[in-house]
Amino acid sequence: MTAHAPKSSVKFESMEEKPCSSSAADSSVDVSEEAKKLIGTGKRHLVMGDVVSAVSVFQEACAMLAEKYGDTADECGEAFFLCGKALLELARMENTVLGNALEGVPEESSEEGEKQNDSKIESADNLDDDDDDDDDEEEDVEGETKDKESEEDEVGNLQLAWEMLEVSKVIYKRQDRKEDQLMAAQIYLKLGEVGAESGNYSQALEDFNECLTLQLKHLPSHSRLLAETHYQLGTTYSYTAQYSQAIEHFSSSIKVIESRLAMLQEVINKAEGAEAAKEEKSELEELKQLLPEITEKIEDAKEGQRTAAAASEAIHQTLAGASTSSAFPAENGGPSSSTVSPIPVRPADGASSSKSASDISHLVRKKRKPDDESPKKDSDAKKTKQETSVNGSGDSAHNGNGVQEKMEQEPASSSVETSA
Repeated sequence: MTAHAPKSSVKFESMEEKPCSSSAADSSVDVSEEAKKLIGTGKRHLVMGDVVSAVSVFQEACAMLAEKYGDTADECGEAFFLCGKALLELARMENTVLGNALEGVPEESSEEGEKQNDSKIESADNLDDDDDDDDDEEEDVEGETKDKESEEDEVGNLQLAWEMLEVSKVIYKRQDRKEDQLMAAQIYLKLGEVGAESGNYSQALEDFNECLTLQLKHLPSHSRLLAETHYQLGTTYSYTAQYSQAIEHFSSSIKVIESRLAMLQEVINKAEGAEAAKEEKSELEELKQLLPEITEKIEDAKEGQRTAAAASEAIHQTLAGASTSSAFPAENGGPSSSTVSPIPVRPADGASSSKSASDISHLVRKKRKPDDESPKKDSDAKKTKQETSVNGSGDSAHNGNGVQEKMEQEPASSSVETSA
């Protein structure tokens, strides 16, 4: 296997345009027989681990069958399922290779970013080359845009796997035979694996549960397929921190395996000869090796359950403590009340309290500069004194305008009258 697993370049929509042996429908060659040969070859490729070749062969078989019978014909069900299964394995290979290749990439990217920032500081000698650099940058941007568009147009292998499996699910689900229903259960299992691989755990759980429902209906209690489905459900529930359900399904998987071990041991005991029940013995040893791994999964789920419970209790206590105390401590360090009471204000005598609370114009007038206002105030005081002397009585000077002017200039006039 090469270091980089290439994506499948053949899409389902373009299968009919591919010049291959699909033209044999017009010749003496039977398309069904040719497709069966391709399917057998693809299965061998899967067993040998040559996933890329398996995908190519399965896609060719799907194209031939779809062209002759139609995309959703019963004859296409097996080929579509095997092609989706192989595409899922290819997507896993790509994710593994990509994950290994991305180790240490952030550090390199940051170093490149620093170099680019340093290169932005240019000397005066390079200012003449700005136009050429701008043209080069525009070409680079256009090239990157085209590359991104081509990547977006290309459908990933995981998406192709889901599409193939969905079509095969429709084909098998509509049939009533036990074999077809069990095949639909296996398709649900692979759809769940596609969902888990893409991070869509809710959809994965739904598909796994559909698979389990069909298997419980048609399979014996000691079937290995039941153990596998329970294991997949337990793993996915662990990913979503639903540890109780995870423990339940892991335990169910162990029960199925133990039941399977008892059945195999009974067959081995009844067998005669050293070479008898060879397959049963091999399966027995294989299943025994699975039990410690599943038991460890149960312990991990229990530990996660305890950790989650402790964290939830700590959060609950923190929130409960915050609700009984104020966010701001009291001035003397004591507990402050959550209810803020208004500060009582003692009103002044008479109606002056309302004025002091609502009218602050007298405070504003106090801020006037005495140098600017003193000539006017002196002249007003002299005028008042002259009017008093002319009229011969102090009461004649208190007309309507004089009262209003005195109220407006009360602070200044009081000092003038005192000096007079």
